[in-house]
Amino acid sequence: MTNVRINICVHQLKQEIKNQMNRLFYLIIFLSILKPIAAQHSMGKVFGLDDKGKKEALPGANVYWQETTIGTSTDAEGVFYIANADTLPSHLIISMMGFLSDTVLISKPNEMDLQITLKNSVTLNAVEVAEKQNTTINKLFTPINTEVIGGKELLKAACCNLSESFSTNASVDVAFTDAVSGAKKIQMLGLDGIYTQILSENMPMLRGLSATYGLNYIPGTWIENIMVTKGTGSVVNGYESISGQINLEFLKPQHQKKRFFINVYGNEKGRAEANIHLAKKFNTKLTTLLFTHASTNTLKQDMNKDGFLDMPLTQQYSAFNRWDFHNQKNFEAQFGVKGLYESRQGGQTNFVYSRERDTTNHYGIGINTKVIEAFLKTGFMFPSKPYKSVGIQYSGKWQQQDMFFGLRDYNGEQKNLYANLIYANIIGTTDHKYKLGASYLYDNYNEKFVDTSFTRIESVPGVFAEYTYTHAENFSLVAGLRADYHNNYGLFYTPRLHLRYSPGKKTTLRLSGGRGFRTSNIFVENSSIFASSRIIEMNEELKPEIAWNYGLSANQQFKLFGNDAFINLDFFRTDFENQVIVDLDQSVDKVVFYNLNGQSYSHSLQVDFGCEPLEEFALKLAYKWYDVQATYNYELMAKPYVPQHRVMLNMAYTTYMEKWKFDFTTNWFGKSRIPSTVLNPVEYQLPKYSKEYFLLNAQITKKFRKFETYLGCENILNYTQKNPIIDAANPFGENFDASMVYAPIEGRVVYIGLRMEIK
Repeated sequence: MTNVRINICVHQLKQEIKNQMNRLFYLIIFLSILKPIAAQHSMGKVFGLDDKGKKEALPGANVYWQETTIGTSTDAEGVFYIANADTLPSHLIISMMGFLSDTVLISKPNEMDLQITLKNSVTLNAVEVAEKQNTTINKLFTPINTEVIGGKELLKAACCNLSESFSTNASVDVAFTDAVSGAKKIQMLGLDGIYTQILSENMPMLRGLSATYGLNYIPGTWIENIMVTKGTGSVVNGYESISGQINLEFLKPQHQKKRFFINVYGNEKGRAEANIHLAKKFNTKLTTLLFTHASTNTLKQDMNKDGFLDMPLTQQYSAFNRWDFHNQKNFEAQFGVKGLYESRQGGQTNFVYSRERDTTNHYGIGINTKVIEAFLKTGFMFPSKPYKSVGIQYSGKWQQQDMFFGLRDYNGEQKNLYANLIYANIIGTTDHKYKLGASYLYDNYNEKFVDTSFTRIESVPGVFAEYTYTHAENFSLVAGLRADYHNNYGLFYTPRLHLRYSPGKKTTLRLSGGRGFRTSNIFVENSSIFASSRIIEMNEELKPEIAWNYGLSANQQFKLFGNDAFINLDFFRTDFENQVIVDLDQSVDKVVFYNLNGQSYSHSLQVDFGCEPLEEFALKLAYKWYDVQATYNYELMAKPYVPQHRVMLNMAYTTYMEKWKFDFTTNWFGKSRIPSTVLNPVEYQLPKYSKEYFLLNAQITKKFRKFETYLGCENILNYTQKNPIIDAANPFGENFDASMVYAPIEGRVVYIGLRMEIK
């Protein structure tokens, strides 16, 4: 009987996939006739010339027609296809960070086999010629709303790890989870980071047991750039994105000019870090890059005198070794392996693990994490058809995470496998591109909380198709569809659509919509609840979280003070079909998990403005408004700890030749709702809303010939949440709660660091 059911399910899956693929095929055929097949394009390849005169293919270079919105970028082999300009002759501009821009005059249509070489920034005696690059770039030529945070933007702050990489970016918010673990979480569009898919070079990365503390596992110096996508993103990368995607591009061995790099950091609170990179080029085909990281915090701090450490004592060691192979013809491969060990110990200042573990003498917390992961990416190209390729991605991960909060123990283990096959080609011309593929995701969870064990296996095969249409002048779209079969929840679909329209040379409009699907891991995703006396209550089987996300945006470029300026506006709405509700309002002595019974939605409005009022002086200003509501115990209420209003101001000034760099950032946070504490004794009750507050950060960088130093200060105003721990004097009592945090726990932090590289 079981075999019959399986056969029926498999047959239904095949039939549904066939039906959906037929519909997508007809859609592609319909869209392909929107523009004649005879549309003309120019094709070429971009090379980079380093300071030794060596020429290599340059991926990711920007290619666009002067004074138009028609543009593209080069692929992994440096190849580009671009629709011809309306009138010829016309100038084609090619640019890339770290290289001098070039302009090519194209006189005839359908120009093929262009060979363009960009020169590196050059130094002649005392004269240096360098191209000025924006540290943050909004991709105007792509239908998907994407912002690229470049390496120089990451250097504007200490950026010790990924959770600290967004301090000068308005699209991603960072918040503390509790008052004892030191963990931080991100938020996008007013929703927690669990609804944002975090990718490592387009492969799923921080998920499962890594959801809460994984942001602290990625050193900022390892990152080349961060691509932030608002909305559901591409179906090629999976089905879990709901509020956005954050794709981390790590430094690549084949692009490294530094044989050795070191960054050391220290602050007045006792935190010290060191990152060392070693690069080796064996020949023109094989290169490798080794990242190493070590950090520690051994100084006990209790600035508010509540008897608890402001930040836990930590030790972290990690390494990442990646290899790149290119045969310069039709094959490339990348392989990497990572390892990490981290320990955190916090709680009361007098807690001693060896003496007081499993006792009520003093309250302590401990979090020990071990991670081993590896990936392999292979790509097959067709030299005569550079638009055609086959890529295969593999990754595997093992993570063990053991935690204790007072007398509560949690032990978790995750084994993960992922594979993704991607075939890319065109229909007639490069106006019509498509990707077809199949993926497989496997997760094996073994968890134990207090005395209860939980075991779960998720096995999800899936197929996907994505079509991209690009009009020669001002319109493009990306339409995608996934069909995945979850071993526990059956067949589900993930449709997504992104549209881009440019009514003028400096104006870009976008519209997007799509669906996301994810399963929750309530223990690791809500581990801050462990730091309280609340009882965990779950009265029903939790279902997958499913949501639809819709968004629109407008970007206008213009001249102000004789320099480039922009204003960007976007609005997104997220509607949940189902959501796992974390209810802290029913009672002060418990947290209740249940499936959504009513409405849950998020409205996000953001306005950004940027300009350069003076030479080498850049200014960014952003305002955000959130309306995030969910049904808690049959009542629609605002989600806790989400400020309705936020403002960010960033000012950056760089002197000639970048000898000095000054950066200043101000963030203002409006009030947010605090879960009800009316049933607590009066002395342990909190107000209904948090206070408004400012966070000010600043950094100065001095560049020398062989190295650079930086000095900075975080939380300049020394603002902290008063009494962040309820009933801190009785951590094993019924009123204790260290999870109700909306503002910084740690006060002003002064830090200093040094970066040095050897080419």
